[in-house]
Amino acid sequence: MKSNPIRLMRDTRGQSLIEFALILPMMLVVMFMITEFGRALYTYNVLATAARAAARAAVVSGAGNFEANGRARALEILTSAHLDSGASLNVEVKDNYNGSGLKVVICTINRPFTWVINNPVPVNAGSASPTVSKSALPMSAQAIMKTETF
Repeated sequence: MKSNPIRLMRDTRGQSLIEFALILPMMLVVMFMITEFGRALYTYNVLATAARAAARAAVVSGAGNFEANGRARALEILTSAHLDSGASLNVEVKDNYNGSGLKVVICTINRPFTWVINNPVPVNAGSASPTVSKSALPMSAQAIMKTETF
C-alpha cells in the first residue's frame, strides 16, 4: 500500500507534542518563579509577625527585662518556622520618638532570603559556559509600639 505524500505533509498528529516540548521549559521557569516568590512572601510574613510579637512582649514586660522578653518571643516564632538561622534581632527603646514625646519600643529583624538553587546558575549549556552568581535577598521587618509601662 502506497501512502500519499501530500497527505503525509498535512498530517498533524505530532504537532501538539512538538508544541508542548517547546512550551514546557518556559512553563517550568514560570512555575519555579511563582514558587520562589511564595517562599519569599512567606519568609517576610514570618519576620513581620516575629517583629510584631517581640515588640508587644517587650512593651508589656517591665523596664528591666524588655529586651530579653522581646528577643525570646521573636526567636520562638522564628524557630518554629525554621527561619532562626542567619537572623539578626534588635530590640530598643526610644524616649522621644521623632520629636513626638512618645516612648516606643522598636523591634527590627533582618534575615537574608536564600534561594532554592544554591549553586551559580549557568547562562548557556555546556561545562565551560559562563554562570550568574546570585546573592541572598536581604529582608527586614520592623515593628514600633508605644509603651507606657516604663
